[in-house]
Order: sequence, then structure tokens, then C-alpha cells
Amino acid sequence: MLTPSSGAVGFGRALLWAVVVLALALTAHFEAGGHLPPVEVIALLGALLLVVTTLAVRRQVRWPGGLALAGLGQLALHQVFSFLGGACAPVLLPDGGAHTHLAGPVAGTLAHGACVGAEPATIGPGMLAWHAVATVVTVGLLVGVERGVWLLASWLVRPLVVEPLWLPVVGRAPAPAAPAAPSGSVDLHVAPERGPPSSALVMHLAA
Repeated sequence: MLTPSSGAVGFGRALLWAVVVLALALTAHFEAGGHLPPVEVIALLGALLLVVTTLAVRRQVRWPGGLALAGLGQLALHQVFSFLGGACAPVLLPDGGAHTHLAGPVAGTLAHGACVGAEPATIGPGMLAWHAVATVVTVGLLVGVERGVWLLASWLVRPLVVEPLWLPVVGRAPAPAAPAAPSGSVDLHVAPERGPPSSALVMHLAA
């Protein structure tokens, strides 16, 4: 049975987290004026990030965990981009002037990360703001997806409850008790009235 924490669904959730975190980190870094590493390095970073997200999505990711995951991912990716992206040196044109824009074959080095040198290790305010926005957007998007996936999974695995048909319960009225039959024998014993003493008794007393 497919569950959100394992199998194809779990791998899909991990892949979604890795792709969104990496894509928004690249966008934020580039928009803040940073340089991007070569494509091969980006692919390797995506694979490493997928390993981390696979371990993280064993449970439902909520806001606190999502902010930690996305925030640490943005910070780590920024450091790697800054170290491997490099900074492009000014190009000396034939007139002897130094210009910061690129020309000729050097123009493609920014996108492919072939510039020489490394960017400053410190994060400027603009770079920090872009990565912070990328973190919030990542968590806002993916936590909503997490809720939907887990809600759907809980609905699919809910056991089917079959309720019996409702039938009116007819209670039996208690049968009336039969009246007690009158007793057939009537006690007609009447104490005899005391009469005068018998003659034998009188003669005995006189003697």
C-alpha cells in the first residue's frame, strides 16, 4: 500500500522539495547579483539535496520543520554558489578602458560559472533578503502540498464502515397478568356460643 512517507509517494515528495529548494535558491542567488556554478555542480547539488529531503519527508513536514529545512538549504546552497560560482573580472577592451560588462566568449562564463575567483563569504542585505523570500515561498508552497497529500492518504486508508439499516424497534407490550382466582374454600368456622352448663356437670358440682 502506498503511504506518504515511503514508496513512490515518499520519493515524489522528496523530489519536489529538492527541486523547489534548489530552483528558488538559484533564482534568489542570481537575482541578488551572485554568480552560478556550472551545470554539473548544480546537478550534483540536486542529488545531495534529494538525499537530505528523502530523510526529512519520512513524516509530514509542517511550518517549523519546513522553515528549518528550506532555510538551511538556502544557506548551504548560497555558500556553495559563492565558492564555486566565482566573480568575473573586468574585461579590458582594445581602447584600454576597463568595463564591467562582458563581451565575446567571456559573456557566457557568468551562466556557466567559469569566472575566476570567489565571491565574498559574507551575505549582503540584498542577498539575505532574496534567500529569505525564497525560503518563505518554498515553505508556503510545499507545506500546502504536504497537507493535501496526507489528507488524501488518510481518506484513502480510512476503513469502510458499514452501518446496518435502520429499522424501527417495536417493543413488546407486557402481557396483563391474569387476575387471581377466588379461593374455592371459605372459612365458615364460627365459634359456638356458650350455653348453660350441662346437667351432669351440675350434679357433679352438687355432690
